[in-house]
Amino acid sequence: MTKILVAHDGSKLADKALKKAVEIAAKFDSSLTILSVVPELYLTELSDIDRQRIMNILTEESKAAMERIRISLSGKPFESKTIIRQGPPAEKILETAQKMKVDLIVTGSHGRHGAKKFLLGSVSSKIVDYATCPVLVIK
Repeated sequence: MTKILVAHDGSKLADKALKKAVEIAAKFDSSLTILSVVPELYLTELSDIDRQRIMNILTEESKAAMERIRISLSGKPFESKTIIRQGPPAEKILETAQKMKVDLIVTGSHGRHGAKKFLLGSVSSKIVDYATCPVLVIK
């Protein structure tokens, strides 16, 4: 059985990536793990209390999104589960993929180009660069 990890950030592209991963999982009798990573906040302008409030809100939003996904996948002909991690998204996705020994990572691409990509980085680019398994990036 193939293990597929889907990185999901709540965006429409992440939904598109999930849809493609569901198709693959159904076709190849794969297990599907959907991972949401709540990014750490490093904004020095925020107090620790405000930073924690924002983290709590982001975590609750991730929990709600993962629950919706879990419900939508119930009854599908393959095993699926959802996971929420906290930290740098690309790092946590790669770490989870390695620990789970997945066969494929599926992620959406936000399509950043030029200066935005250089300044902000790209989670999907980092995953492609450092993953030890195949990566499918959905645009």
